[in-house]
Amino acid sequence: MMRRGWQWFVMLVGIWLGLLGGVGIAHAQGVGFTVQPVKPSNQTNTTLGYFSLRMAPQQQQKLTIVIRNQSSTTQRFRVRVNQAVTNANGIIDYSQADPDLDPSLQLPMKQLFSQPVQTVSVPESGAKRVTLALKMPAERLRGCALGGIYVEQLTTSHPVSHSQRKLTVNNQFAYAISILLTESTRKVTPDLRLRQVKVGQLNQRDQVFANLQNFEPGVLSPLSLHETVTAQNSSQVLLKQDLKSLGMAPNSNFNAALPWGNTQLKAGTYTLNLTAQSGQRQWHFTRNFVVTPKQLRGLGGSAVTPTATPTSWLYWLLAAIIALLLAIIGYLIARNRRRKKE
Repeated sequence: MMRRGWQWFVMLVGIWLGLLGGVGIAHAQGVGFTVQPVKPSNQTNTTLGYFSLRMAPQQQQKLTIVIRNQSSTTQRFRVRVNQAVTNANGIIDYSQADPDLDPSLQLPMKQLFSQPVQTVSVPESGAKRVTLALKMPAERLRGCALGGIYVEQLTTSHPVSHSQRKLTVNNQFAYAISILLTESTRKVTPDLRLRQVKVGQLNQRDQVFANLQNFEPGVLSPLSLHETVTAQNSSQVLLKQDLKSLGMAPNSNFNAALPWGNTQLKAGTYTLNLTAQSGQRQWHFTRNFVVTPKQLRGLGGSAVTPTATPTSWLYWLLAAIIALLLAIIGYLIARNRRRKKE
């Protein structure tokens, strides 16, 4: 009995320490370089930290950036022109080299540049000017074109030993400078469309995906979403979510993910109600979608079940159990000693 008491004691102490264990914090160091745009005469606003250029049809122009290497060794950088897209978090993203482009996009940014990718070396504590040449098409640009110059530091892999395994660590840092091109002061109002609703997974968690599309050449920001899911012809809300401070690039789409959480949807037909708002504009979408048994089998096998965060009462309960076990073990030890003396 005493041995069993010790086993329970060790197990509970392990659980308790595991719950109280802290999370490691990584302290980021400086990236070691800076990137600045050299603003040309057709910059619409000189206070901006990116290129905002008023262009004309067939206009040719060279855009220049300055990369300053603040480290004590020569560094190599990849300079790349990317299309602005909307990523899975509902944020305008300039980092993707080969994204899936929205079918409404008529003028991909990369096509305007004769050499959209360059690799350069910058000496220690030095600077280098990098120039990229662009040419506007003959057809007048409606609204705006949005992209970015993405500067990525190229580093050498360093093998390190960790838990008796060889790992390769790549510390890569990057910097993006937006490119906003217009040919008139007339702005195009962004517009929103719900293209598709489906179920799937993101980061191994079951989600309802609502694919939203900004099909106009204008930036849609800030954007907020209110989403609910009910069974078809029911008013009982099964899933809900509010998202704020989102932004969508011109002519782009993204999957607004609504997590299931601890709710397990069954096979059947459901209704998504989604309200989007940007400034004074508001959109409301209602769409039915079907969850099939086949989809559920595909999702259930690989999903990570959300875990609840331990609360303070659980800590006190564990402490009380451990104290009780200590008292029982102390009593058993004392009784065992008395028996030996007898």
